[in-house]
Amino acid sequence: MSNIWELDFYSRPLLDNNNKKIWELLICDRDRQFEWVRECPSTEVNSEWLAKQLAECVESIGDTPIKIRFFRPSMTNIIMRGCKLAGITGQASRRVFTMSAWLAERMASIYPNRDGFQAVDPNPLPLKVLAAQDPKPVPDALMGERWILVSLKAGDFAEAKEWSMDFSELVDISHLDPDTIISGIIIISARATALAAWMSGVDPVFIKFERNLLADRRMQMQLEASADARWVLANLQSPKDQAAIAQGISFEQSKQDAQGFHFLAVQTSPEVEHFAGFWMLKEVV
Repeated sequence: MSNIWELDFYSRPLLDNNNKKIWELLICDRDRQFEWVRECPSTEVNSEWLAKQLAECVESIGDTPIKIRFFRPSMTNIIMRGCKLAGITGQASRRVFTMSAWLAERMASIYPNRDGFQAVDPNPLPLKVLAAQDPKPVPDALMGERWILVSLKAGDFAEAKEWSMDFSELVDISHLDPDTIISGIIIISARATALAAWMSGVDPVFIKFERNLLADRRMQMQLEASADARWVLANLQSPKDQAAIAQGISFEQSKQDAQGFHFLAVQTSPEVEHFAGFWMLKEVV
């Protein structure tokens, strides 16, 4: 079972018999091998109630996660304190792809069938950051020598757990057509292991090629990470980087065609059949 769990603790589009919003706690692992659902009375929405539920969940599952990811800015204090009271590490992060998909399913098929249902929320777990940090450069000592744009088919990831990888985090994409093209960025670095360890620590969410609005000839390859961090992986400027800029534009289109899925890898050399790091990423639009 996965040692990283995902959590959401928030009100749902449901009213109880007293016309009060129904609050709900959802917990799952990254592969949804288990799902934990508990309703919370609106008068008990606090860290103590959450801590009790976390303790009950751990006892029931028979496993303690190394950390629990969540992304609910308005609930950060309650969730972090609840995790601390339960002796579990909480981490605010947008890398909650499983929870996002589960909430979308519940919004489509569970809540509308309940008494007191109000209306479908088209975006039940917003992962957009309203005030993201300014992008920072990757530490100089960890900058890769070059990067490569590559593509695989979704079906190629069926055996990804068997690949040779030091640091990794995969996402189930078996629901995609096996022939769907999944684009990725491979960073080549002599310090691949150190870079991959750093990448793992910042919690990568998605890569985006961002044009400079004030200077159309410039583009940055940015890594969005954790709750609100942004890192610059490469600076591009035409005409000298025109080919790379064209690849960036193609990469963005490929993401759209693959429901936002893409990947990031770190290697010492493209000829080596080993990844120092490999992450499946997703940009949730």
